[in-house]
Amino acid sequence: MLDAPHWYARKYNSVVARTRESDPDAEFHLRQIGAELHASRLATIDYGDAFVLDLQDKGGIAMSGAINGDALTAVFLWGEGTLFNGERSDVPRLRILGPGTEFKLDLPGSYRLMRIGLRGASLEALRLASGQDRRNWLMPGLHQPAISATVELELQRRLLRTAGYAQAAARRGGDFSAGLGVAASEAGAALARALLFTEAPSERRLGTGEQRRIVDATLAIFETSPHGPVSVGAVCDALGIGERTLERAFQDCLGVSPRAHERERRLRAAHGLILAEGNRLSVTDIAMRFGFWHLGRFAGAYSALFGCSPSKTRLMIWGDLPMAA
Repeated sequence: MLDAPHWYARKYNSVVARTRESDPDAEFHLRQIGAELHASRLATIDYGDAFVLDLQDKGGIAMSGAINGDALTAVFLWGEGTLFNGERSDVPRLRILGPGTEFKLDLPGSYRLMRIGLRGASLEALRLASGQDRRNWLMPGLHQPAISATVELELQRRLLRTAGYAQAAARRGGDFSAGLGVAASEAGAALARALLFTEAPSERRLGTGEQRRIVDATLAIFETSPHGPVSVGAVCDALGIGERTLERAFQDCLGVSPRAHERERRLRAAHGLILAEGNRLSVTDIAMRFGFWHLGRFAGAYSALFGCSPSKTRLMIWGDLPMAA
């Protein structure tokens, strides 16, 4: 007979209280940064070879640590000003931390962390099933598998639904071990399938040194306006280059146009807000917050990226209570 899953849903008003919780797949250290009052809400399920966590937090903290050598962790982490190993992390994108990977997080304000971990037999099965050319995320390091936004959305939906079971079970106080165990196992299996059937990421295009400088400078300009559109013409004026030069630099370095990159950045930011606050904000509010004034075009562009409309995403995430069945 399988052991019952370990689960909880708790709120914290201090970093000290958060630090008391152990982590089955990582060693970490937390410290407060800034003077803002700390507050967080955490839901987890730990069952068999899978660990699921959903954390909403604010107040300014820094975190450092390492994933255990016998575990793999997939995370979606985003928030304004958030840094993940020194890189900005203001939109939800899947990152894989291989066994033994060290990490350093700077979280100066509000952020959201969603996580699925694999270990034990599940991780070993993934290792054996993966070809040599696909094993980069099973090695130490921070990786971004080349999976679609549609697959990312499915992982997010399963993760949030699973964490919702822990929250509802904590409120009701009953024995929901069977359902909690199934939910955690299914979330872990969804991650394993996504990694197993994902092609190995192609090597990033490099371009010339001057092109990389142009792209980096453009991305820095985009980041100064995280909630609104940035004109390509304004970027060219600021850098003193022509649009054709900017276009070629982006195509050679990133494989996309600057306009497409800028729009996807805002679409992913809007998606992150649906995940985090779609229970209290309308799709219209969210779209306009990120400079999408034409709702039909926003819905079309969002659907092309994530495979379903923003309204359907909001319904999938927030439209029903996890424990209603």
